[in-house]
Amino acid sequence: MLQPRVRRSPIARILVVTFELLVVAAVAALGLLATGAFAVVMTHGVSMNPVYYQGDLVVVERANSYRVGEIVAYHLPSDNAVVLHRIIGIDPKGFRIKGDNNQSVDFTRPTTKEIIGHAVLHIPQGGTWLRNLSAPPILALAIFGLLTGGASARKRGHKRKRTTMSRHNRIRSGSFRTMPAGLRVIAAAAAALGVLGLTTAAFAWNGPLEQNAAAADSSRGRMDFSYTATVQPGAAYDGTTVTSPDPIFRTAVDVLQVHLAYHGESGSLSVSADLSTQDGWHTSVPLSPLTKFAGTSHETTVTLDLNALDARAQAGAAATGIPAGTVNVAVTAHILSVSGAHFTPALELHLSPLEANLVEGTQGLTITDPSVVSHPVVVERTLGMNNWTITVANARIVAIAVLLAAILGAVFVVIAPRRLTSETESEAIRRKYAPVLARVQPVSLPTDSRVVDVNAFATLAKIAERCGSLVLHWVHSGGETFIVQDENTTYRYQLSSGPSRR
Repeated sequence: MLQPRVRRSPIARILVVTFELLVVAAVAALGLLATGAFAVVMTHGVSMNPVYYQGDLVVVERANSYRVGEIVAYHLPSDNAVVLHRIIGIDPKGFRIKGDNNQSVDFTRPTTKEIIGHAVLHIPQGGTWLRNLSAPPILALAIFGLLTGGASARKRGHKRKRTTMSRHNRIRSGSFRTMPAGLRVIAAAAAALGVLGLTTAAFAWNGPLEQNAAAADSSRGRMDFSYTATVQPGAAYDGTTVTSPDPIFRTAVDVLQVHLAYHGESGSLSVSADLSTQDGWHTSVPLSPLTKFAGTSHETTVTLDLNALDARAQAGAAATGIPAGTVNVAVTAHILSVSGAHFTPALELHLSPLEANLVEGTQGLTITDPSVVSHPVVVERTLGMNNWTITVANARIVAIAVLLAAILGAVFVVIAPRRLTSETESEAIRRKYAPVLARVQPVSLPTDSRVVDVNAFATLAKIAERCGSLVLHWVHSGGETFIVQDENTTYRYQLSSGPSRR
């Protein structure tokens, strides 16, 4: 009997390689997203126009360090909101970050450890595409179409077999145990990926991609102070201009120009110099009138006459009879925002007969509003277990990749038996008509019976179905013989031992 020679067709090889690549890609994507080496961020709003627009998808990669000019993603404090803005500077508190289309700098100063990663891949409208593609009706329709398509192919493949055999004998479909070892491995892998994909999808689609949350801003405003003074060239200073945070030597400087740069809500601002001494004496000297301003930033400059302020403190000391000693000078900005919030940052100086210097050093040059304000924001929904978390968007990407790999594996298992082998006609007959074949020892045909040779086994199968009998089959040195006996007529189909490939 002819032995089958198994070989893979080009289509089968392509399907195997594609399936393996999809499995590797799905596992790699799951690993990278799970470890936090990469993350996917969907953009909202217009803060990064024209680089990114609403609905874009950006892949970010975690790094050991970041530099000015890079676009990075970081979590806002106390919530899951993610900000995707550009680094514009670095200071001791962290990175100074700003949206390309924003007027003001972000209040949060994230450190390297607090940054999720820097942008490495931009997919325009990828977030919109993912949202639409991952909608439950679309995903269900795609899976249904693939599964029903495979079922239809199987039905078409079996249609001819059912019509050419007895209605009392049905060809049994192949089982997992009868598959070749390679196909069993692919079938098991496809089943495992299918379970993993469906489980991930069940959690990922059990709710929206995003959710509303109350974001707490650690500050509503920020004031940046600086000062300058013009001096005569001399031994006290190398140049002709003194700038913060350099100390102010009274012998060389009489007047300071204090610059105030406010970032926050619009409103009104006035400035005063608040003087106080250790014995409790205090007074306030107006430096600028109340001024209304619009927008998210406002700048002004006031003049600080050190001699006049010192004279005012000495007059108070003379009235109380207590020496003034060191005078504390607080250049205070009184800000009332349009929302009714008060913010009073102050630049504090120690004023002595010899010098004036900052009370808190360089840290006293930047003051942020300590009040906490909650406002609604849209944040990405996450899934997690113990210390492991993944955003729903990332989980949906992984689920789609895993399900695609599982579906491709299932399709391959269905079509592989027809594509992996090149069958002889004898093998095809035994595969298709096994239930109606009866293997017997070679028999001699009756001399009184008429022998009719048919030119196709399908014809012999139809005769067997009409007669309600089996097809007798035996192998001999010249090939194979198939017969159906019907009263005085024997119908015969013969195969020679030469190769006959389908």
